[in-house]
Amino acid sequence: MQNYNPFKPGSIVSPGMFTGRVDELRQLMRILFQTKNGNPSHFLIHGERGIGKSSLLLYLQCIAEGKFEDFEGKKYNFLTISTDLEPDITYIQLLKKLGTELSKSVESHSKLKGAANATWEFITRWEVLGVKYTTPTGTEHPHEILDELVDSFIQTLNNLDETFDGILLLIDEADKPSHNANLGEFVKLFSERLTKKNATRVAIGLSGISTIIPKLRKSHESSLRVLEMFSLAPLLPDERIQVLGRALEEANLKNGIVTTFSSDAQEWISQFSQGYPHFIQQFGFCAFNEDKNNVIEIEDVRTGAYRENGAFQQLGIKYFHDLYFDQIASDQYRSVLQAMAQHSDDWITKAQIRKEAGVKDHIVNNAIAALKKRNIIIPKAGTPGVYKLPSKAFAVWINAITQARSN
Repeated sequence: MQNYNPFKPGSIVSPGMFTGRVDELRQLMRILFQTKNGNPSHFLIHGERGIGKSSLLLYLQCIAEGKFEDFEGKKYNFLTISTDLEPDITYIQLLKKLGTELSKSVESHSKLKGAANATWEFITRWEVLGVKYTTPTGTEHPHEILDELVDSFIQTLNNLDETFDGILLLIDEADKPSHNANLGEFVKLFSERLTKKNATRVAIGLSGISTIIPKLRKSHESSLRVLEMFSLAPLLPDERIQVLGRALEEANLKNGIVTTFSSDAQEWISQFSQGYPHFIQQFGFCAFNEDKNNVIEIEDVRTGAYRENGAFQQLGIKYFHDLYFDQIASDQYRSVLQAMAQHSDDWITKAQIRKEAGVKDHIVNNAIAALKKRNIIIPKAGTPGVYKLPSKAFAVWINAITQARSN
């Protein structure tokens, strides 16, 4: 008999299943409160791939829209504009995309038909009468389009009735475009022009992997000063257990039967995941599928993790297989990565690697040269002979699969 599996590896966690991030949520709720009262802050949620950035952003959106109360029992009612970015988007396309999304959000509220007219006028101007924004050579004027976008936000804000707290603009996958998309310039200029026109109930939120930071700085060196930074770390041990418990609550409700985790099964997932949400979801998903007696025991977890197409293989294929297997044919080269993984993503010297990898010096030299060339390890600028892995998650996966194979 098939039962509903509540774990969702590789997907955004639904707001009803969201767990943890209490400190970050308190600070983000503070931003909502301040924005409602005319003192907005803009923010960036960043961290490794799979750390839960998009899930946190979605949960915040639900709070901003009044679907959930905040920690103090308050309910908000922001007009939210939520979008994500594509790798090849240009600055002009970014501005037009945000205008379109503003119009869609306004149009979705029956109370805002008057405001919809103002935003649709903006869309019409640059789609139908776009020649106004072009030079004789056909080049569009981005700053004029930005001015129109700012005016559309202000007109929309002015048309919001007293039931609305303001506007929240959320941009996910903000790391994907190159610095040429000028996202940093947009954040800097857009926020400044709103402030100068006394439009003080608009907040901007970005989310992306941490490579976004140098891109924003390169786009506009002052853009980071506009943003409050939230760097997401792995979940704490008690939060990892809460994730498992919340998932089973949903499964038990939908399946009509009670399934539980044994304590050692929970601890195994907590230990091997090291708090990475996508690891927890993948281990939980595979363990749930192995369960036959409605008690997920450690053998269910281990079998689900080690079997062909199990959790380790799934995580490797989705995130690390190219780095650890496809580009490396030698187990001795992988021993170099295993030695480095013991130090997470901290810097480690070639001398330490030689000592801990347990392979000959010339193999270490060849491995480091090959791994560096393939961008599997990162050399420290200005310090020869010092390297690190590209992410903590990669180190966690290497440690987990190495330990699993030795058991």
